[in-house]
Parts: sequence; C-alpha cells; structure tokens
Amino acid sequence: MTGTLKETYARDQRVWDSCAETYEDRIVCGHPDVTAYECFEEDFLDRVVLYLARELGKRMHIYDVGCGSGRLHLRYAMKSTDTALLNSRDAETVHGLRRLNPSYAFEPALAVQIDSVGGIDFSASMLDLARAKLYESGLGCFVGDKLRLEQGSAFDLQPMPTEPLPVVVSVCNSVGVMQGPEGAMALYKSVRRAVETAGGIGIISGYRQEAVGTFALGNYESTMDVCGQPRWLSPDTYASARYRQVPRRYKRAYDPDPRVVVDVFDPEGNLVQAGHVLIRDETRVRQTVETGHIRTHTDYESHWYPFSLVDEWINEHWPAGCSYHLAGVDIDVLRGEPAQLSILDPRGLLKPLLARWKLA
Repeated sequence: MTGTLKETYARDQRVWDSCAETYEDRIVCGHPDVTAYECFEEDFLDRVVLYLARELGKRMHIYDVGCGSGRLHLRYAMKSTDTALLNSRDAETVHGLRRLNPSYAFEPALAVQIDSVGGIDFSASMLDLARAKLYESGLGCFVGDKLRLEQGSAFDLQPMPTEPLPVVVSVCNSVGVMQGPEGAMALYKSVRRAVETAGGIGIISGYRQEAVGTFALGNYESTMDVCGQPRWLSPDTYASARYRQVPRRYKRAYDPDPRVVVDVFDPEGNLVQAGHVLIRDETRVRQTVETGHIRTHTDYESHWYPFSLVDEWINEHWPAGCSYHLAGVDIDVLRGEPAQLSILDPRGLLKPLLARWKLA
C-alpha cells in the first residue's frame, strides 16, 4: 500500500470499529432499501452457488472479502448445515431461525458441496459481531473450522488452492468503502490474484454513481446515527461526534423531501434536541451526485463509482475475455436498480448460466 492508502486504511479502520454495532442495527438489520439490495445480492449468489454445486458438481470454498458481521457466513452455514450433526439445543436454534427466514432452508446439495466459508475484514469489532452472531445462531461449533474469520487487509489476498473451488465475493458496496479509488483498484487486483491460478470465481458487487441522487441521499440521511451527518445537510449544529442524531424515519429511494427530522442525543443517551430539522444544500447535493463521493462530518467516506469507471478497472486489472460487468437492473429491475456487479470467471464456468439469463 502507498503511504496515502495506509493512512486512509488506518482512519477507516477506526471508523468501522467505532460504528460496528450501530451499523449492524440500523443498516444490516434496518434500512429497507439496503436490505432489498442485500437480498438481491444474496439471491444472485444463491443461484451461482447452486449452479456450481448441482450442475457442475463443484466443491467450493466461499470467501467473503470485507465480511463485516458475517452475513454470508450465517447464510451459507444455515443453508448447508444438517441439524442431525448438532446438539439438540443448537439444532432447535437453527430450526427456529429457518422458520423465521425461509432463505435459510437446508439445501442438501450445498451440504455436500460447500467445504467452508471464510472471510476477512479489517475491523476487529465487526469480526466480534460475526462470531457472536454465529454462536447465537447455533453454529458456534463450526467457527474456526468450517466457518473462518480473519482480521486483515482485502488488498493482500494470496493465490488460493484449486480445490475446493474458490468463490471470492465482495458485497454490499465494500468496494466503495475501501479507501477510495486507489483501494478499489487494489481490491480488483487482489481478487484476481486470489482466484486466477485456481480458476475460481470472483464477484464484486457495488453501487453505481448514477444512483446517488435516487438512492444514496436518502440512505445516508436515514442512517446518520451510524455514519454521521452528511455534508450536504445543514445546519451543522450537532454534526460532531459529541452528539448522535437519530432520524425519525427511513427515507426511501426517490423521496424528494429535502428535509430530515432528527432527535439529538448526547453520548450518555440524554435527549438534547427533539425534532431538529436539517435541510439539503442544493450545491453540495449536486457535487455529491456528480462525484459519487459520500462524505459526512465524521471521518466516514463512501464512493459510488460510475459504471464506465468500473468498466475501465475491469479492462485494466482483470484478464481479457473472462470477465463480465453487469448492471443490477438487468438482473432484477426493482431490487438491483442501484447495483453493478463485476464477475471474474477465468475458466468460463458461469458462461452457460449467464447465457441462460441472457446476460452473456
């Protein structure tokens, strides 16, 4: 990493360690547009993984880059775990979660073909949440064996073995919070290094800059108690880390309302100001839409990259003839609207599947 990238990496690591629990509550388990996007990603990955397992008979190691609180670990452990292998208490916990979430239903093909689920994240706090989530879900006996979590850099992935087939994924716009364009390009190089020799699959899912005006503004205005007050809102009276501003409602995509109403709390949870009104500054909104660079009054930053720029990165950093760049809207017109997916497929394993969907 360059000196600048190292500095940004260290700053972002501090930010994510500090906001981990709030992020889990307000975004991963909260905002309806974000959860719709996550469900879109999960359904797409399910189809890929089931195709590799059922039709190609591939045994897989799924590896989540920027795994955060272990969303994919939980999902694929749930789908591939035969409760007959668990003690009665853990088995009942798993059955209960499956009743609440049908997408966790047991898939016999995945029980045979998913060898393990691994992941890496730079935030120790996020990884602690992931381990706790797996234990609470009745899957703790697999942590450290079938379910692996490691703290480290997404930029330092090493070539993976051919068997089991590596399926390396980076989802929910992790690419957009990996230290700006330099970090995003480092991620593309790192994923290639991990899967190319093994002939594995690499998938990077992120938001498009073209969706900033319709999706991003409302997302960040709705979750400023996680990431801080966006720079395009004023006044900045309570914008420092000394206060927590909790929006009274989630703003959905295409919501034209320029106002956000928040309740303001101090670090001890005492109410400081009820019904504080924030207004969009149109000049700063335009700058954000034009650049895709999300900034708040804390150190949090995110990037929603243009479709054309991601095309350039794929052409520059991935080998020609074995990659795809897909608009989410071409896969799922509703949930996939703000998304774009980059797929690296050195052996052409997914070509028949994508052709079936008219995507290749």
